[in-house]
Amino acid sequence: MNPGSKKPYIELVTGSILFGLLGVFIDQLKDVPTGPTIFYKQLFGVLALLVFMILTGKLSQIIPRKKKRYLLLLGFINTTTLFTYFMCIKYTSFSVAILMLYTAPMYVTLLSPLILKEKITAKGIVALILSLIGLVFIVDISDLIGGFSSGNGYIIGITAGILSGFSFGSEIVTIRYIKDDYSSVAQLFWYTLIGVILLLPFATKVAAPVLSDNMTLLVVFGIINTAMAALLYVSGISQIEAQKGSILALIEPVSGIFFDVTILHTPLLADTLTGCIFILLGAYIAVMEKSPKIFGKYFRIQV
Repeated sequence: MNPGSKKPYIELVTGSILFGLLGVFIDQLKDVPTGPTIFYKQLFGVLALLVFMILTGKLSQIIPRKKKRYLLLLGFINTTTLFTYFMCIKYTSFSVAILMLYTAPMYVTLLSPLILKEKITAKGIVALILSLIGLVFIVDISDLIGGFSSGNGYIIGITAGILSGFSFGSEIVTIRYIKDDYSSVAQLFWYTLIGVILLLPFATKVAAPVLSDNMTLLVVFGIINTAMAALLYVSGISQIEAQKGSILALIEPVSGIFFDVTILHTPLLADTLTGCIFILLGAYIAVMEKSPKIFGKYFRIQV
């Protein structure tokens, strides 16, 4: 990334905002099970991406070169992230699933020094703490606590959610690890295509009339969420330090809340607004060019 360039940040934030539309699409899809939803979203996304590469002359970028096994790993990790995230939504709630998914920055903070040789900075730790506090405000804690007494289904959802967070963190680190060998377009194409292959058994797990009724929405879902949003997201995060990028990605739940309020007319609670402010503050600190002196005074972490 060119020093001072804001393009990767704009791409990552824009992609995260578009990802925030996921709740709207899920709300509008009628009677489509989780597996087929993910499969057709990925299928139409990879087809849209293929058309984009043909029109822009980027088709040659997808030829596998070095680190081929990491493309396979990335496809498996991304599919795991999607599947466990949707499973967590199914067995718990959207807010709980968001909390579990976005524990990813914690795993990125732990993995990136080992794999990417990135330093843990005081500024990054403060940004992470603020963002996680924001997530806690967004989640209905009483719903989280009460869910554990509701049966095994909730525990399954929480387990899936924890796995989604670890998987998402691993995905971010892997994208950064192979960025010098594969462009963002190539990475996205391969991990989406691999996901389509892995999810192929779900293609027929939905009744034909239901699929027909939801086909247009699934196509749009795939184009916006899998192709457009993911392309911007991967392009941005591949050029930004993994720890910083994982925190900026927390713009997604904030945008999701915005779309829920404006499109689905979900009431905006004071705690939710407070959580959004904490997350945005954490994101701002993460992208600051210099750390305030107070960070150096009270936090001297840099490994």
